[in-house]
Amino acid sequence: MREIEELVERAVRRRAGLVVGVRRGDDTTVVGRAHGGPDPDGRTLHEIGSITKTFTSLLLADGVVRGEWSLDDPVRALLPPGTVVPTRDGADITLAHLATHTSGLPNAPIPLLRGSVEMLRGRDPYARLTPDGLLAALAGATLARTPGTGGVHYSNLGVGVLGQALAHAAGTSYAALVEERVCRPLGLVDTATHDRLTDEQRARLAPGHRSRRRPAASWPLDGLPGAGALRSTADDVLRYLAAQLEPDSTPLADAVRLTQQPRVEGRQPIGLGWLRNDGPDPLWWHNGGTGGFRSFAGFVPTRRTAVVVLSNHARSVDLLGLRTLGLGTEGPR
Repeated sequence: MREIEELVERAVRRRAGLVVGVRRGDDTTVVGRAHGGPDPDGRTLHEIGSITKTFTSLLLADGVVRGEWSLDDPVRALLPPGTVVPTRDGADITLAHLATHTSGLPNAPIPLLRGSVEMLRGRDPYARLTPDGLLAALAGATLARTPGTGGVHYSNLGVGVLGQALAHAAGTSYAALVEERVCRPLGLVDTATHDRLTDEQRARLAPGHRSRRRPAASWPLDGLPGAGALRSTADDVLRYLAAQLEPDSTPLADAVRLTQQPRVEGRQPIGLGWLRNDGPDPLWWHNGGTGGFRSFAGFVPTRRTAVVVLSNHARSVDLLGLRTLGLGTEGPR
């Protein structure tokens, strides 16, 4: 406990605030610190950014287990009729390609320059993106490679499309689908998109910061929720990671195990959503970032150990997460 507190005390010196949660075996510890205000705790909500992608991949795996779709289904089969999906060399983009970042799609559904300018001004670069706009971006995209070839090439556009496709196929919204099929079964009581938060939860939402004295706008991400729209707490993410460590203790055992099957090797191995760092004790992880938040979640099944770091400050927490896991100083690739 003291070791974790010392790590947090050092890390918060350059951040507005952060919370670290650790699970070792059956024991959990949560430590939070902040500058100029009350310390956050395990119930303080943060934007978790791209950790959302692992929830989207779990939705994908759950649908496979239910027999609703397969990993090799082309994504066009789950999207609204008439949706244009690019191909290359006669190959369709499949659901698995989207979850493993091997679709060939570009990273973002908006022009890089526009997004960079908006972020420099402290604005949400995706504020004007709608679900229809996401599909328009998909239709206009040029694939950089044949789907399913090459290594991992990260695509927010791709996972955003995956979330929209799964929700459309299920006849509901992404927010409702993740609540019904992931949050309720796993007992996550504070994980939701911004529009589904209660007033009481909004009161527990940490304010985002670009720097310690510069606030940052919230990123609702209504146009691509599957890529990064969830808010959550350290307590909830620890419950989520406990399900990754011990799938058989949950109603989603088969789906959880499916997400942890290696899919792509190479410089950056990946399962479904979860990235993997190899070694004697393989680490599964994902990080996240929005305009004023950074996050890291990782787990090592052989050690029965998991860590979550949530910060309301736009400074990476990856190294802190790895140090807390006790895996040395090399950050995720």
